[in-house]
Amino acid sequence: MNFTRTFMLLLIGVLVEFVSCGSNGGSAPPNPSRNFSSPAVTDPKVVIFVIDGARYTETFGDPSHTWIPHIWNDLRPQGTILTNFRNFGTTSTVPGHCALITGTWQDLANDGSERPDKPTVFEYYRKWFSEPQSDALVVSGKAKLEVCAWGTHPDYGEPYGATASVGYSNDVAVYNELISALQTRHPHLVMACFPQVDWAGHSGVWADYVSSIAGADSLAWKTWNYLQSDPFYAGQTFMFVTHDHGRHSDENGGFQNHGDQCLGCTRLSFLALGPEVRAGYTSDGLFTQRDLCKTVGQILEFPTPHAEGTVIVDLFQFAPTGVAQ
Repeated sequence: MNFTRTFMLLLIGVLVEFVSCGSNGGSAPPNPSRNFSSPAVTDPKVVIFVIDGARYTETFGDPSHTWIPHIWNDLRPQGTILTNFRNFGTTSTVPGHCALITGTWQDLANDGSERPDKPTVFEYYRKWFSEPQSDALVVSGKAKLEVCAWGTHPDYGEPYGATASVGYSNDVAVYNELISALQTRHPHLVMACFPQVDWAGHSGVWADYVSSIAGADSLAWKTWNYLQSDPFYAGQTFMFVTHDHGRHSDENGGFQNHGDQCLGCTRLSFLALGPEVRAGYTSDGLFTQRDLCKTVGQILEFPTPHAEGTVIVDLFQFAPTGVAQ
């Protein structure tokens, strides 16, 4: 990994010098080094932890934070939260997840029959660094989220896709598979998708819905603790906890369903953790799901040329610069 990245950075540096000295008057491509402030982050990793279908009013928007005690009391002081993070695309499972990993709004079929037409973070990462498929992972309770492993863009696609491990019956099973993969394969880039909150919400049973949020909260806490205990991940890993979509606000039909542009469906919680993330910080700035793709590219040092978002600069203790966009 380190040799490959060093070689790529040296090669790009040479190309930058060559282009900048040319006579065509064009702009030289930026040097894709992170320029992070902490020299201790030598081999960064990213875990995207998606709690499917939790509403803001039961998470960050609940003044008592009853159902997210670990995220609010244990994890939030270690990282940065965004209070104005939005899904301005289609507020369903497949489009929401694909927006997070492609940096584009994808109005996709929600049954798993249609892949995104833009590259995913997994394809960008694997193609840029020539990493094996085992180094990128999608693990999900919903089988249809296998479409997140790779898209149909002709310059990327299946040869650069992630390993997909999908179709688990509950969040604990997803967590167990995630930890097993982290222990045995040590992937650098992971998206883990926890479906139980969404399933419970659709049931219409309030007690099941909020208890599922509490369960996912506990698993987020356990995942972060595991990452800090494993020498491969400790001190090198950035973890993002967020959602694919919310649920209807009470005045727009209530928590049982989702899928429109009401505030309940579009406003999402977002927590960032990592060695160079601001601790105990809250940002009220407007960011969207499209911004996560470029932020991951910034951290892992690869360009995301088809993504439409921006790096979420509010998360970091420094002003990140240098990665080709």
